[in-house]
Amino acid sequence: MTLHFKHFDTRLNQWVHTDGDHNNPDSILTEKLENTLLESYFPDQEFSFGHIDEYSQPKDLQNHPDGNILLLSSKTRLLYGSPECLPEIEKLCPDRKDRGAYGSIFLGDCKHSINEQLNILIVNDANGENGGFIKNEDAFKLVGDCYGQVSTQVYDRLTKRDEQQDKDYRVVQHRFGWRDGDGQDDKYRFGKGTLRPYDFSKIEYADSNNESKIDLIIPKS
Repeated sequence: MTLHFKHFDTRLNQWVHTDGDHNNPDSILTEKLENTLLESYFPDQEFSFGHIDEYSQPKDLQNHPDGNILLLSSKTRLLYGSPECLPEIEKLCPDRKDRGAYGSIFLGDCKHSINEQLNILIVNDANGENGGFIKNEDAFKLVGDCYGQVSTQVYDRLTKRDEQQDKDYRVVQHRFGWRDGDGQDDKYRFGKGTLRPYDFSKIEYADSNNESKIDLIIPKS
């Protein structure tokens, strides 16, 4: 999955051209990002990046050559898109300041991605509480600040391990996201962190009669 982002100058309200010819659409500075969380939420939309400098003013942020609006930001990278994307952005980031604080999570590209139903155990990384599936003291050891576990089966699919020459298991950085109605949840959620590949057959369940399949263990944080 790939998104292409055209760049524009917010003060001049013009596309940035690599050859200086503003009549040449083929020379617009364009950036390519693959496997972003942004594309998973908006697979059929087009986006662009706005440039600012020390002379930019707040009113300049309302400019866009095609009339699009500011949706997210990551430091000086301003993401613009269609106004029809705004309701979904508001569900993802109901607190407007989060659109800047967490914009990088949506814009960071990944080497691989999967889109499938997974069974996720959420553990309170302060005390190990996890709904009674695993003993709290055991669950506490499997998570940390933005750190969790991924089954080796999911790890293999996510990293396309069978296609790699080096088949050693390693900790991976990840991003995740889902909408309301995905699984049993009723909220939009997103996040990032690190996952260690782990053989979940080693898990000792608190109740041997309730050994639900687990694909991911992630911390509440």
